[in-house]
Amino acid sequence: MKQETATGIKVSVIMPAFNHARWVREALLSVLNQSCRAIELIVIDDASADATWAEIQSVREQFPEQAFYAVRHVNNQGAPATLNEGLQQAQGEYIAIINSDDVWDSSRLQRLLTLAETTGADFISTDMALLDADSQPAEAGEPHWVAWFEGLKQDYARHTDLLATLLRGNCLITTSNFFFHRRVYERVGEFADLRYVHDYDYALRVLDAGFQMQFLSGETLLGYRLHGTNTIREKPLAAIEENMRLLLGWLPCLHERFDEQRLQGLQTQLQDLYRYTREEWLTQVHQQVVAKEQELLPLIQDREQWIADRDGWIAERDGWLAERDQLIDKLRQHLSEHQRWVADRDAWIAERDQMIARLRADMTLHRQWMADRDGWIAERDSLIRLLQQQQYELRNSRAYRLGERLLSPLRRVRQFVGGVRYA
Repeated sequence: MKQETATGIKVSVIMPAFNHARWVREALLSVLNQSCRAIELIVIDDASADATWAEIQSVREQFPEQAFYAVRHVNNQGAPATLNEGLQQAQGEYIAIINSDDVWDSSRLQRLLTLAETTGADFISTDMALLDADSQPAEAGEPHWVAWFEGLKQDYARHTDLLATLLRGNCLITTSNFFFHRRVYERVGEFADLRYVHDYDYALRVLDAGFQMQFLSGETLLGYRLHGTNTIREKPLAAIEENMRLLLGWLPCLHERFDEQRLQGLQTQLQDLYRYTREEWLTQVHQQVVAKEQELLPLIQDREQWIADRDGWIAERDGWLAERDQLIDKLRQHLSEHQRWVADRDAWIAERDQMIARLRADMTLHRQWMADRDGWIAERDSLIRLLQQQQYELRNSRAYRLGERLLSPLRRVRQFVGGVRYA
């Protein structure tokens, strides 16, 4: 809870913050550097998951004399609940709101405070400049948004009927463009629990309550930031549907205040919403198709790679088959040669066997011949021994010795006859 605020506070500035660590310092400084000093700053961090709270604390330490109250939620409660908490804490005569990703011109509060006190205006909003995530002008990058906003401003310039322009579209754009007297809050009450169009609903309720509202279309005192995490961009179809339900709910309350101009503005917005719905639906269908393509493309690429690998494998297989077929042909040739060699070998073996058979027969004959020869030799040897025995016996016989003696002289004579000596 916020402590008691010192007297003299003219404007209570409420800043809901959620996951805007990148921009919250710039937003805070744009408030704390206002030329109007009679302000209190109420910052409520709606359970940010990034460094938003650390940035808030850092800036707070730089301005110790400033009425600067900071609260941090444990659980996220949403923008309407956070804004309502800030409204409950506000003590200023006037209330201004700035989101933690937007910025104010340094003269904004003083300009609006002076205008409210001189004209008696209850609720004032201004023109704005479009910023990107890097705080640079974003008009060139958002041509459709700029054309739509310029159309609303031109519509208001033609008739200055803010209700007619609001029925055509929310020209206030954001709660960062809200500056109003406390009596507005005391009568209109808090923000409705709407995620996308709680600002639009509140503006219609202010008009319906009969308060004087002004739109300074020629004074750019607000920097509105468009980036990828804007709530309005998270689910466009859901935002359009909530807008449609809001308008349908307001029809019974506003029918008595309709004129041709206001009906034309409502008709234009309904036509725009119908077109946006169709475009967003087509966009979502396209995104789904793209997402499906993103799922399928890797599969297709895998398939193509598989086909390429398969074709490479088939080429390798065909090469291997060709090599195998060549090898088979060579093996067949070798087999044919082998078969011829086997046939030649078998013929040679047959011839060899026949030769062996003949040799065996010859060996048998030879052995028989050898046996016959051995028998003959044995017989001859036996005969020789017999003859030798007989010779021996003869020589050793008495008759032989006698004959030798008788013949011996005669032999000697014969040896010398005619000068011839007989042995």
